Amino acid sequence: MNTQRDINLTFIESKGFDVYDLKGLHDALKWLKTVDADKLLYGEPTGNEFDIMVGEMRRPMLISSVETAIKEFRN
Repeated sequence: MNTQRDINLTFIESKGFDVYDLKGLHDALKWLKTVDADKLLYGEPTGNEFDIMVGEMRRPMLISSVETAIKEFRN
């Protein structure tokens, strides 16, 4: 069964980050904190205000998933 964290990490992996490597997770975290919210959805950015709003709502969840993966990686 996939958890929300698994789903989030799969999304981040689809954006080209290695979620099984500590450097890849750190790179993803930096990207998540600075990327345009329109890029936090599957598919190409549209510039649509609704997509941007949804991307902003996803950002903290995605960041949390990566931070958790980093902590687990270190243990």
